[in-house]
Amino acid sequence: MKPRIALAVFALAALVGLVRPALAAVDELLLCLPGFPGTPAQAQPYIDKMLRHLEQKLGKPSGSISGVYLSDGVEADKAIKAKRPSVALVGPSILAANHKALGMKVIARVEVSGRSQEVFSIVAKKGGVSSVAGLAGKKVSGIVVNDEKFVVNVLLEKKVKMGSMTLVPQKRPLKSLRDVARGEADAAVVDQSVVDSMKDLPEAADLVVIFTAKAVPAPAVVVMGEGVADAAALSKALVGMCGRPDGAELCKTLTLTAINAATDKDYKDLLDRYGR
Repeated sequence: MKPRIALAVFALAALVGLVRPALAAVDELLLCLPGFPGTPAQAQPYIDKMLRHLEQKLGKPSGSISGVYLSDGVEADKAIKAKRPSVALVGPSILAANHKALGMKVIARVEVSGRSQEVFSIVAKKGGVSSVAGLAGKKVSGIVVNDEKFVVNVLLEKKVKMGSMTLVPQKRPLKSLRDVARGEADAAVVDQSVVDSMKDLPEAADLVVIFTAKAVPAPAVVVMGEGVADAAALSKALVGMCGRPDGAELCKTLTLTAINAATDKDYKDLLDRYGR
């Protein structure tokens, strides 16, 4: 179980657990984080532990709240559309694709280890594709490529046309790099943590970053449906928690730098780039 999964799981469950009045109706939490490491099965023990804590905070029966972590983009997108939970932690690709359709309302942005945004890059094999325009007609592997509109409009800045690439979604970021190194894909979409670790791979000498996309904001805490009515109370409870006696130690334990005030306006650039 890698720390990043646990942090994401604990962050949402623990944060929401501090808001007793606002979330009395909550019965399900979703963490839709394409590209984050690990599997739902690996994350479930952490989720179950924190949900039992949350139920105690809310005065609810044990086992009355369910939750799931989804790092696969296809599964995450399907789940949030089908379940429409009152509150969720969603990555930028999930937010962009579902913001309007599901009536999402951003109430906070979680900053982990000082990072409030994510940067994606395109990696190719040396001597192969050398520009974004050159991706037309090519096979592109990656952790967030399940949503072609996000890839084309947000990450590639519309420098290629929709439908011009063959996109191959992967569950593991490093698998995308290996696809390129082995000639099974022409390029890979990876986040900054993968780029940083690329030098340690045996295949590193054959790979090169050909494009770095404009940063996208960090995952957002959103409310939908019944949760919208409690947006103001939720936001008030979350923002500044890391600087208060009741939350400082928790934030330190979870390596949360801050829980920042956020609204839809803070994600306007992302949503505009995606094309609402």
